[in-house]
Amino acid sequence: MNIKTLVLWMTILCGLYALLQPIPAHALNYATGIKAAPGYQLNLYPFYSHADIFTNKNGGHSVTDLGLNKYGVMIGNSYYAGDFLLNVNIPVGTLDVGKRKSDDTGLGDIQLRAGWFLPVETVTVMPTLVVKVPTGSYDKNHPVNFGDGQADLIAELYLFKLMPQISFDAVLKYAVRFRNPDSNVTPGNEFTAEGLATWRLAEKIRIGPAVNFIIGEDNKKSGKTVADSGLMRLSLGGEFYYGRFDHVKISLAAYQDVLSRNTTEGVLVISRFVIRF
Repeated sequence: MNIKTLVLWMTILCGLYALLQPIPAHALNYATGIKAAPGYQLNLYPFYSHADIFTNKNGGHSVTDLGLNKYGVMIGNSYYAGDFLLNVNIPVGTLDVGKRKSDDTGLGDIQLRAGWFLPVETVTVMPTLVVKVPTGSYDKNHPVNFGDGQADLIAELYLFKLMPQISFDAVLKYAVRFRNPDSNVTPGNEFTAEGLATWRLAEKIRIGPAVNFIIGEDNKKSGKTVADSGLMRLSLGGEFYYGRFDHVKISLAAYQDVLSRNTTEGVLVISRFVIRF
């Protein structure tokens, strides 16, 4: 069995395993924004994305037969201690780009996160600080890399509100991106906003629209700004949330990129599972 096949089976098995485990949270946030009881919690996020288009600085299609497929599982390890949270997210997967006739499989860039739930009663609020470590494979001479070869420092703000009929999830992020020492490229800093609203259709069933937006500053090459190189992407989609049993809750989300600049344009499908120990 080759590595790509192994990663695909890991993704499937992680999803099936999560279906059988207890999940205490009322809803599933984008990462760790819901406060849980003290102790260890495993988060599993199987994902698949596909894109055939790469856009230019004006949003036009510079490539229309990209053939990009990315799939795997994000393994999140969270430890709650009162109002504090420590979290480590470890991506494992495969990136295959048909246009470049190349692929890469393995460990991605790990995120280390520390957060604090603020003493607010009406809504759950948690600011976090994240360090992205370039643990993923990267080689500037390789056409496809699962890692990006550079570190990030990210400030996040998570918001969550659950009501009998409606729930709201939101997260705001600002990422300071550092120079890739291998390629001597510094990606532009990025601002991200994500939102999800769900409506209670029936007992243990929620569904609703979601939106993701990201915009980045211009990149730098050897310390010089590359004009009109900043990325932008707007994605629209929705999420279906189902509590199979009293302690088992599952969410499946799908997003379609509707507007982009200097980046890929395609679809993303992701499941969210939480396993409490």
